[in-house]
Amino acid sequence: MNWLRIGLIGPGAIGETHARAIRALDETVLSAIAGGTPEQIAACTNGEPVPTFATTEAMLASAEIDAVVVCTPSGAHHDVALAAIKAGRHVLVEKPLCVDPAEAASLVRAAARSQLTCGVVSQRRLEPQHQAIKALLDAGHLGQARLIETAIHWYRSDAYYAEKPWRREAEHGGGSLFNQGVHNLDLMLWLFGTVDSVQGKMATLGHTHAVEDTTAALLSFASGALGVIVTSTALPPGRPAMLRLFTDRGSCELGNDSIVRWDFPGVAEPPSAAGVGSAASDPKAIGIEGHIAQWRDFAQAVRERRSPASSFRDGFEAARLVDAIYRSASEGRAISRNEIAPEVIHADE
Repeated sequence: MNWLRIGLIGPGAIGETHARAIRALDETVLSAIAGGTPEQIAACTNGEPVPTFATTEAMLASAEIDAVVVCTPSGAHHDVALAAIKAGRHVLVEKPLCVDPAEAASLVRAAARSQLTCGVVSQRRLEPQHQAIKALLDAGHLGQARLIETAIHWYRSDAYYAEKPWRREAEHGGGSLFNQGVHNLDLMLWLFGTVDSVQGKMATLGHTHAVEDTTAALLSFASGALGVIVTSTALPPGRPAMLRLFTDRGSCELGNDSIVRWDFPGVAEPPSAAGVGSAASDPKAIGIEGHIAQWRDFAQAVRERRSPASSFRDGFEAARLVDAIYRSASEGRAISRNEIAPEVIHADE
């Protein structure tokens, strides 16, 4: 077996999830760790002898690795991901790709120049119900898209924010839209395509920190369809994430990992995912199945020299849309397509 040797940058809660997912597959092996406390490193190694390094630079210079996974706080993704690309390593970045759209664009350009496999974690794309709906939409079997709605009615305690101070900081994407809602926002873009304009509102309703904990936004898609996204960590006790889509032929509703309503006459209901936990009140409740699927796809993408299921370009699209929603909320106006972060990215810039 030709294992893909992985270096983990930034052990912690999500780093531990990645370490467990990497160990669960035959084709991947955790071969190095950069940064972290002894306790965090121990949680990631599971008692196995894994080389550790104080810095990303030291790991990239000395470790025998083929790829890295970036699990640092969101605002620190750019520099370490760029360093890994320059060192010739494939890169998987935990969501979001970057908080700053300009930094995300920089990584897209670097990835294109390198011809390495570079992806961002968006594991919800790989769930069977979403895969099936995407295929049916693309084939025209569900009709013309008209409306898509998603809601993240979650709850996070003050202790959750105190545990990791970056979660309270806008520069690290600590708000509910960037940190909790970006997965479903990515699904909206993946299913319905390019957004022409956004109108957003945000507030801090249940916590004392400055970063928003509740956001609502209206999206106007290039196709003419509309979208609504609501995200919050201030709504106890928390409910499973919801996604609804409507076309000229019918509609469906998904509750977290299950299709709870299917109203497309003549089209069989797709299978749902099995065992995907809801992070409505506990971020650790989602388990590792989604990350296992992400790593399986990423390892195959490296072998097949193809783009992964969620590329840096996909991560950039989500980052620039979140930025536009926040700008709209801050400035109290709609943000049009030509005001959203630059759409065209040239690899030779």
